[in-house]
Amino acid sequence: LQDLQRAEALEHSLSRHFKTSKRFGIEGSDALMPALYHILKRAAAHGAVSVDLGMAHRGRLNVLVNVLGKKYAQLCAEMEGKQSKVHVGDVKYHL
Repeated sequence: LQDLQRAEALEHSLSRHFKTSKRFGIEGSDALMPALYHILKRAAAHGAVSVDLGMAHRGRLNVLVNVLGKKYAQLCAEMEGKQSKVHVGDVKYHL
């Protein structure tokens, strides 16, 4: 439940701060958050040292912050146009 609450809080904050930015919220993909967290946690428990994760735009910001640990301030800077070290295609934000 806390995972979903954090996801909703992030969506609300981003919609307030970046009203005109194109972003793909987590609507319809809410269950992704706790599922992905537990899949990654279990993989680590079984000895995985790295994971390659590819996903659609929908919910990506929430996964970056709430599952993979990207700092909210860093995400906001990238949303404002300050590029990350990794820039591919039309997406401003990566891990």
